[in-house]
Amino acid sequence: MKKLGWRFISIALSLCLVFQLTSTSAYAMTYRENVVRFIAANGITISGGTFTVTGLCITSGQDPNAQNYVGQNHILNDGEISFNVGRKGSAEVATWFNDRFSGYNNPSVNGDRTTFDHTADNLNFAFLGDLSLSLVLESGSTLEVMFPGVGIAQGSTTFSNNWWFGQLEGQHTRDSDGPNTVLTAGYTTDGRMVYASFLRGGNTVNEISLDAISVVDAARIANQKICNVANQFSQLPIYGTQVNLSGFPGGYDPTVNHIQGYSLYNGNNATEYAVLTHSVSTATYAHIIAGPTAGSDKWGFKTYLKDWRHPGGIQIIGDYLLVPTEQDTEGHVTLYDLRSLAVEELRRVESFDLAFDHKAGALGITSYQADDGTEYYVLIVAHLDGENSIYYVYRSDARGGLENANFEEVGSFACDKDFQGFGLITEAGTNDVYMIGLWSPSEGATFADYAYLYQLDTENWSIGDALENIHLISVGGAVGVLGVHFRYGAGVSLLDDGTFTLSATERNSVLGSSLATNNWTPDTE
Repeated sequence: MKKLGWRFISIALSLCLVFQLTSTSAYAMTYRENVVRFIAANGITISGGTFTVTGLCITSGQDPNAQNYVGQNHILNDGEISFNVGRKGSAEVATWFNDRFSGYNNPSVNGDRTTFDHTADNLNFAFLGDLSLSLVLESGSTLEVMFPGVGIAQGSTTFSNNWWFGQLEGQHTRDSDGPNTVLTAGYTTDGRMVYASFLRGGNTVNEISLDAISVVDAARIANQKICNVANQFSQLPIYGTQVNLSGFPGGYDPTVNHIQGYSLYNGNNATEYAVLTHSVSTATYAHIIAGPTAGSDKWGFKTYLKDWRHPGGIQIIGDYLLVPTEQDTEGHVTLYDLRSLAVEELRRVESFDLAFDHKAGALGITSYQADDGTEYYVLIVAHLDGENSIYYVYRSDARGGLENANFEEVGSFACDKDFQGFGLITEAGTNDVYMIGLWSPSEGATFADYAYLYQLDTENWSIGDALENIHLISVGGAVGVLGVHFRYGAGVSLLDDGTFTLSATERNSVLGSSLATNNWTPDTE
């Protein structure tokens, strides 16, 4: 009887264990239709598309039938893609995704290529693939675009699953005050380059929004050469023309820090943009601010150099912006593609890396033709130190364009003026290179503002004495040391009509108010 009793108990325990294992297995693995929806804003309609898988990672045991595989083609049905796979989060999938969609070419910079601007802890599954979208634009025209190397992944929050979106070459460009967007690059069927901004945040958890898209022209890699530079300089008006910029974003430590550089950019979309740099002390990254001069919105972007909080005076050449940043006794110059402003993003050219063992408070750049017929870029980077400032000269062959430029130091010169902003201009016909320096020495309870014109000796890399200087006077804005001066956002902008403009800004824009600027353009009529 005792043996019979133990046999019954043993059978019962075995049945319980079998039931438990079966139940656990069933609970752990259930195929589900995981649907993510692609929507579009700003008059864009997604009429169709595909997602072709080139790589994937799924939590172990969540696809036992191998229903998901490389080469699988998902078709958008009513804007939706469905992934048939189980849901179970794992660090393994997150690591796979983070390794591919985080980390720019320099590990010291912010490393996220997704809309979330941070890495994932656990993910259910992750897919890598090529996303093709058929679009109908607001004008009624159609566009076929393929975005290579797109990542789509699913994670979870406390109450729901959420979706991650990124691109292998994507960039989260906006600062902490901006939306959760990622800049992506794609190509039309006829090979034209496309910039697009995708949003994950501010919408429902299973939606990815195409926020903006722009087909970009071939990049302009040089500025227009200017006729009669010295004559135009002599025709600068004494009083500036006031232009107020509205929609200045974010809180940028206005008590301690201020605007450092300013320039105007004429995009291929016939929009004039204002571009500014701003130092910070509390944020991780310094800031670049940009937006249409006539618009009510300006956007804030990261400089990407972690803990480098002091960007300087800038200059734009063609469709590119060069930004100097300094930390202690080191300097760095970063290159940005301004064509991406058409989608309210700012692409950093990751292949461009120029670092120095000197400070970088301001810079100027142009291209010129040497006596042997070779076109060169010449870049001057300033180590600003009052009367002991040193201006370092770098040169690169320009035939490969700015993104492939390889700058080498060719000389330096001292100057007793610390130009917070300056610019280089090449004269049409002569190929002479000129430098315009913008200086604000203290004068009583305020600053005085001067523009200096020099000619650069491209053989000895020196500037000699100033050819001319002009005392310029700003109008409008705050009074005294907080007003419009070259001490703050100073810059030299080359215009499409063959002239140039000198600019200055107030020290700061108080959140919610406009920012006063002044422009001085030669009166050539």
